Amino acid sequence: MALAAALIAASCSKDACPADGGTDEVPVTFTATVDYAIGTPGDYTAPAATRATSDEDDEPRRFYAQALSADGTLSDVVEGTKNDDGSYSFTFQVFTDKEYGYMFWADNATTDDEPPTDLRSVSYTMSDIAFAAKAQGTSETVDRSVTMRHVVAKVTLVTTTDVTFEYNKDISLTASCASTYNVLTASASNFSDGSASTEMDDAGLAADSEVLTTYLIPDPDDRAVILGAHLLTQTIDDLTLHADTHVILKGDLSESSSKWGGATKEYVEKQIDRFFNDENGNPKGTYNSDGTYGFYLPPDRISELEAVIGAIFHEKVEIRLDGGYMVFSKTLEGDYSFYIYKDVNGILTIYINDDRRYNIYLINYSSYTDFSVVSDELNK
Repeated sequence: MALAAALIAASCSKDACPADGGTDEVPVTFTATVDYAIGTPGDYTAPAATRATSDEDDEPRRFYAQALSADGTLSDVVEGTKNDDGSYSFTFQVFTDKEYGYMFWADNATTDDEPPTDLRSVSYTMSDIAFAAKAQGTSETVDRSVTMRHVVAKVTLVTTTDVTFEYNKDISLTASCASTYNVLTASASNFSDGSASTEMDDAGLAADSEVLTTYLIPDPDDRAVILGAHLLTQTIDDLTLHADTHVILKGDLSESSSKWGGATKEYVEKQIDRFFNDENGNPKGTYNSDGTYGFYLPPDRISELEAVIGAIFHEKVEIRLDGGYMVFSKTLEGDYSFYIYKDVNGILTIYINDDRRYNIYLINYSSYTDFSVVSDELNK
């Protein structure tokens, strides 16, 4: 019996053979085709239950299959052979009196990536397209024609307005994505944030143009998608993504859009430079002996300061002069602080990372530079 088992194993060296016993061994060849159609709920604001053909989807570069016997014996992974009609063939050596589960996987990961060894735990990277299928049965009962469908969601970002880029040309999309997929159970695991990005050219974007498209295996427990552009971010926190669906996110991606609510510290620094330095990079304002720069701003023009601070952080800002000493405070990315402190003399001091930078005099210190040299930047 030991010698017979060894001979059977040797006969399976060319094709995968789960050697789990049995009396007769036969080849089973599957033909797998890829279904490029993808369910299309429509765009984010107006979903519709339709289905569309997505022939523009990338063709997978890698095709694999694997067999699992009823007693848990796992075959080697078989690489598909491409047929003239674009389908792929996979051949296994199996025992006629045994039932097997067959797993099929296709993706467009680079050829440098290691091929999978267990299709119950396939590595996945965001932006790769991926398809899967499975079959069950004996050599006589199993359906040998297999259709592989998306295990990923497709997400496309479209701008509804013309967009130019001043500070940064990168546009990104971040979402929770699986890094492992189990073909046998059609389930995903090991979720973490993944990102896709593209760099715009100097011409910017025309209205109604596609910005980027990416694929991901979505996390059913995390509905947030974060968009990034202009060194700003915005979060869509109620978006549901499903495998084999195409979601189109449409919106105003210009810097002026009120949807951007998350200024990065890099954006804030560039805006501070825009408002408080001249075209040569020299500080505006009247220099003080303590290293700060002073500006005169009458209290009835406090809206100018609110507008400037609002533009720096890309949000609506209210500064209450009767609300205590700390009239504005903001912390970004855990370690970047910006706050405005009002003293008993009616002087506002702007601190950046606990460093005093600017004094704004609400009392009649007209000898200081008028704050209009700062606020006039809003009109440029």
